[in-house]
This record gives sequence, structure tokens and C-alpha cells, in this order.
Amino acid sequence: QRVAELRQNYPGQQVLLGVDRLDYTKGVPNRLESFGLALERFPALHRAVTLLQVVVPSREGVPEYQDLKADIERQVARINGKFTQPGWVPIHHIFRHVDRQELLAWYRLADIALVTSLKDGMNLVAKEYCACQIDCNGVLVLSEFAGASEQLGRWAVLVNPYDFGWMADAIQLAVMMTPEERRPAMEKLRTNVREQN
Repeated sequence: QRVAELRQNYPGQQVLLGVDRLDYTKGVPNRLESFGLALERFPALHRAVTLLQVVVPSREGVPEYQDLKADIERQVARINGKFTQPGWVPIHHIFRHVDRQELLAWYRLADIALVTSLKDGMNLVAKEYCACQIDCNGVLVLSEFAGASEQLGRWAVLVNPYDFGWMADAIQLAVMMTPEERRPAMEKLRTNVREQN
């Protein structure tokens, strides 16, 4: 029911989802830069996609983390200022703690998950997203520097988050994938996550 409510906010659009703690290792600025570049390179993405970027507060008393938060907010404002059209805002940025039910709804809603860490032990978001994709219509875009890439990389769209051009092209590729291309990969991802929990 919640997914159906959320879907009404994005008619005719694919939703790209990023869910990250506020931490420099998560590569959120790189992701935003790459998304902006994708909008620049591929005008067909305009009005066709929305990036829902969730950032969960972390170490709010540390000046470097306050600077990171400000950098992210500036990037969102710049990209939205450049590309927003009547009835379409390219990036929806949410900075707060999220309860489990709402997070599950976003995972179910998202057509594409962007897990583009600069460095990560494993990254459970990648696995949680796959676990929630019960219709097998989603695409996982995954950093080769996330530990989960060892396990899931064969069926994900792998990226180097330091290469903005590569990431922009990967976003375009993921958006253009047909259901026939998406389903076998997501079925394998889900099987893997289920069997190696």
C-alpha cells in the first residue's frame, strides 16, 4: 500500500535510490556528480528519472561531517537548479533517520539502486535492496570497491565511483535495460542473497 502511494509521486518515471549513512566512504558526492553528468549527456533522462537520495545523519558533532553534509546539499541544489522543469525535480534529498517500514517501501519502489561506495566492508544496502525486489524488476548498480561486489558483482552493473563518466554511462545503461534483461539478473541476485544470508 505504501509503495502504491509513493509511486503516485513519480508517474512515468524510474526511481533511482541511494541510501547511505553520512560518511565520506559512501561516495555520495561522486554519485551526485555522476547523476548530474548523466542528465547532461543523456537529455532523454529528463522527466524520465528521479534520484531519491536518503542520507542518514551520523557523527553530527564532527566538523568534517558537517562539511560533507553541506557539500551534498550544495550539489543537490546546483543540479536541481540546472535541470528542474515544471512538474519534475531530478533529485529528492532526504536527510533524516528512516524507520524500517518506510525504508522497505523505498527499496520496493526503486527501479535502480545506486550503491557506489568509495570503500566499504560489505554494504548491506545492496543485499537489502535485492531482498526487497520481489518482482525482480530492479537493477543494482554496485561499486567495485564495496565488499558485496565479490558476492553480487556478476549480476550487478559494476562501476568505479571515481570515474564519473563510467558512472553516468552505467546510470543510462541501467535505465534503458528491459524487463527481460533485468529479471534474470535480479533472480540470481535474490537467490544468492537468500542462500548466503
